[in-house]
Amino acid sequence: MKLNQEIIERYLNNEASEGEIFFVERWYASFENNPDGLSELSQLERIELENKIKKSIREEIKRQERYTPPRWVWAVASMAAMLVIVAGLSFYFIPNSHEKISKIKSDIPISDWAKYENSSAKILKVVLPDGSVVLLQPKTQLSYNQSDRLYRQVNLKGEAFFDVKRDESRPFLIYSGKMTTTVLGTSFNVKAYPAMETFEVSVVTGKVSVKNEIEKEVILLPKQQVVLETKTDEMLVNLLPTDKTFYWELSSLQFDDDNMQNVVERIEQNFNVSIDLSPKLRNCRLSGNFENVHLSTILEIICRSIEAEYVIDGQNISLKGNGCP
Repeated sequence: MKLNQEIIERYLNNEASEGEIFFVERWYASFENNPDGLSELSQLERIELENKIKKSIREEIKRQERYTPPRWVWAVASMAAMLVIVAGLSFYFIPNSHEKISKIKSDIPISDWAKYENSSAKILKVVLPDGSVVLLQPKTQLSYNQSDRLYRQVNLKGEAFFDVKRDESRPFLIYSGKMTTTVLGTSFNVKAYPAMETFEVSVVTGKVSVKNEIEKEVILLPKQQVVLETKTDEMLVNLLPTDKTFYWELSSLQFDDDNMQNVVERIEQNFNVSIDLSPKLRNCRLSGNFENVHLSTILEIICRSIEAEYVIDGQNISLKGNGCP
């Protein structure tokens, strides 16, 4: 088999046969025996370098096809790949200041992304490798790029609250359809279900950058929200009421042997939600001091205390159980 442009294109697009995959990867592996420093790299560094090389080949092929006869395209791309290997890692670990950050979507295979999915009817807490905490709403999917050392990249379908650990050297990027959210370290809520006509980003602490598909950017501060119209790509910034706490925010509540009807009413008023309480639970009582916690934490503790279950759908919650003696 002779290596050519068609084979490498099929390989890069995940359309190659098993034989073609073996042939391309054997060609790539042949460079590892050269004195180029690859033997000193960790497995993670090798994965990162390999995928950046693939990206370089794609870009070189596209560029050369505009100016060079097809029979030269693969030769030029191969030369570019070898130069990348010989040059080492230094070029690829330095961010390009001219590249628009919202367009930096990794070419790392999907297998190198950690995937999380909340198929339950409750809020799911996820701790990412960088220490950031994410609260996933039901019917939400999230994937995290495990191999990128320059950026912390996340793909989101659904709704989630992010409490991002600050790291000024590695911006945190969230891709959700036409919207890209970028932060260094802050807390905010993103609502972006694929079927929705509008996406939302609501900031709790810090500063957040949101861009649409045409690179228009808005900067949000605490108690500000941007609404993206998915059909028109228009963005509208809203000021959230400062006297209200929303279901994605932290809050404090205290109960002293209160019956569940009163507990529910206070939670509704405090978090701007609606709760359907099962009649069997109305005689249950609750004591507790909740300091600066999320709604999900309060719901979990309530359910453990009175042996109940909750189901959440946006701002609508139902509490069910067998009741209390």
